[in-house]
This record gives sequence, structure tokens and C-alpha cells, in this order.
Amino acid sequence: MKIINPLYDKAFKYLMENNRWATKVISVILDEEIEELKLNQQETVFPDNKHQLTLFRLDFKATIKKNDGTKHTVLIELQKSKYITDILRFRNYLGSNYMKAESEKDSDGKDRKVSYPIITIYILGYNLDEIPYMAVTVNHQVVNSINKEPLHLESDFINQLNHRSHILQIRRLPEKRVTKLEQFLALFNQAWITENHYILDLQDVPKEFEGIARYLQTPVLDDSFRLQLQAEEEIDMIFDDQEYRHLKEKMELRKEKEEAESREKMAQDKILESARFMKQHGISMKDIAVATGLSEEQISSL
Repeated sequence: MKIINPLYDKAFKYLMENNRWATKVISVILDEEIEELKLNQQETVFPDNKHQLTLFRLDFKATIKKNDGTKHTVLIELQKSKYITDILRFRNYLGSNYMKAESEKDSDGKDRKVSYPIITIYILGYNLDEIPYMAVTVNHQVVNSINKEPLHLESDFINQLNHRSHILQIRRLPEKRVTKLEQFLALFNQAWITENHYILDLQDVPKEFEGIARYLQTPVLDDSFRLQLQAEEEIDMIFDDQEYRHLKEKMELRKEKEEAESREKMAQDKILESARFMKQHGISMKDIAVATGLSEEQISSL
């Protein structure tokens, strides 16, 4: 089955603008029941003019139904990036959500400002060397600072000043996919890219996600949609070339720096060796300092 590649911004936006499928996707990622989901804004693409890099973000407001029947309203910030980027950009975009407050009616019908806990989701089209897992969840834990015992507290102060994160690395998808999350991420499997990288030829479609696969199949026959994906692919090719040259230049500069540091160390070792030799043969510290440029303190420590 051929589908549009959801790692592409246009394709991912198409998927997540469908409330039914977006609800299912986020439910699977969070491993919780999403009772209600609302897309707060259209996609935001943040450019990096230096490297032509873009980060894609969607913001949702969701009502999560817990196992005990309680319901909680949260903001979900979903960021997707095809290429390696720095953490600072992710932090900058997250900060904008922390500054948001919404108006709601209280029991007396008056408007009041409210803020909700934030959950972040990062979908990465590259691997983080320091996280050798396909998916990790980072969740705050409250601990008694005196006796180090975990505490189970329900606190707005804690919830609104700390956030939970889900980090997904598409390229770490295992061959054997057992969990719902693994099966869903099979729809992103870049091992199945076709000649046109914006099209995936799925070799296996998990039954639970056949509906999403069929939904992503529809635009394959849409000429206008495919042209937009093609344009995105061409931008990616430009980025690949620029990034390759940027990384090559960075590696060359690092090599030059390491070689310069090595030469400097060798020169310093020779100076110390000469100073040590002169000291052993009774030459005064003053004369050694003049000859080597070392301080008398440095010479006395040899």
C-alpha cells in the first residue's frame, strides 16, 4: 500500500488535521484515553535561515480521561523535525506555551484566567546518540527531600511548572513491532521509501491502523498534493547538500583545532623538558625563565 510519508510536514499536517485520527494518534503516544481533542492553531513552521531548517509544531488542547474516571485538561505541544537541530529551538517554542493563559467562566459566570499542564511530544526523523531507544517518556516525580520517599500529590503548582515529555525516534523502529506505539510508528517506516521519498510503500499494515493508512493513501493520487510534497522534498535535497557542506566544514575546523592543540602541547612539553634539564644542571631560575618564558613558580614545580 502506497501512502504519503507522514514524516513530511504537508503529510503530517494532513493527518493531524483530521480530528478522529489525531485523537487516535495522540492516545497511542500518551497511552491514555483522549476524550476530547481540539487543534488550537494551524501548524507553525520555524525557519533556520542559516541552514534552511524547519521545525513543525502543532498545539492541541485535550481532555484526558484517567482510569479512575477523573478528567484532566492539558495542552499538548507536538513538535516534529526531520533533521538534527539544537535543543535551544525546542526550548524557545515550548516557552511560548508556558506564557499562555485562557479565559474560562467560573461558577458565577465571570471570566477568569486559567493555565493548563503541558505535555510535549517530539517526533524526530533522526537518532539521538545519547538515547538508544525508539520511544521514551519523561515524567516528573515528586520526592520528599528529607527521606527521599516518592510522594503522590495532586498540585496545580507542580503540574503547571513541570511538564511531561514523549520523545519518539522514527529511525529506531524495531523489525518486530508488538506494542500499539510500535505498530503505529510503522506508518513512518523510512525503510519503505520509494523513488519519491515523500511516498512510502507499506509492506505491512497493522490492522488497528488500517484506517489511518487508507486515509494517508488518498492524497497519493492527488496531483496538487503530490506537487506540494515534491516541493518539500526539493527543499530537503537543498538542505541535505547544505548540511553536508556545513558538517564537512565543521569537521575540518575541528580537525584543524585538534592539530593546533596537539602542536601547542608538544611545544609546551619541549619547553618544560628544556627547563627541567637546565634546572637539573644548576642553571638559575632567573636564567631559565628568560630562556623558556616560564614563570619561576612554574619552574620551581618541575
